Amino acid sequence: MRYLTSALVSEGVTDDQFLPRLLARALTEICQSEFEDAVEVADVQPLRDRKGPCSTADVIRLVEQNPASFSLIFFHHDQGANADRVAAEWLRPLRHLWGDRAEQLVAVVPVRETEAWLLTDGDALRSALGVRWTDAEMGLPAQPRRVERVADPKKTLNDIMGRVSRSTTDHFGQLGELVSLARLDDVPAYRQWWSDTRDALTRLGYRRA
Repeated sequence: MRYLTSALVSEGVTDDQFLPRLLARALTEICQSEFEDAVEVADVQPLRDRKGPCSTADVIRLVEQNPASFSLIFFHHDQGANADRVAAEWLRPLRHLWGDRAEQLVAVVPVRETEAWLLTDGDALRSALGVRWTDAEMGLPAQPRRVERVADPKKTLNDIMGRVSRSTTDHFGQLGELVSLARLDDVPAYRQWWSDTRDALTRLGYRRA
């Protein structure tokens, strides 16, 4: 039995409520479906010392403050409308600074915003909010992969929450437990994260099934 530890450096505190729960569930599924090793997956731990986004130097510093604590470091940054800018300003510089660290760095980059991933699963939203609205009534796309075409996922989610007079952040953690991984599997950015994580685990010596 191997023990897998991981941490998340994200853009904001709301991401720290949703993504660690979602990523821990997905990590368990990756280990069970992609690798021969029996793996116990620990909770994904948020790393943060400020409310806003970290700089690339901040990310390195946070990792250095936790030496040998984690095998995987997930770095989250929303893509927004400009994938090339995110790569140029964040991902390439961070990977350059990373060097040959033992910890494996994996990017978590939803197209547009993290909220897009929450819009993939109407059943999860209905369960969390206690409503019976159809996907169409909530403004959700007909197919999960189409969430990447939603121009403003944050506004769409806030509009849904506003109809029940609740803050989006009240339900981020719950939705991290509820959003269907099978539906996320149809979202290209999530599939990229899955592939990158599988490759990182292979580099860590996990035996592919």
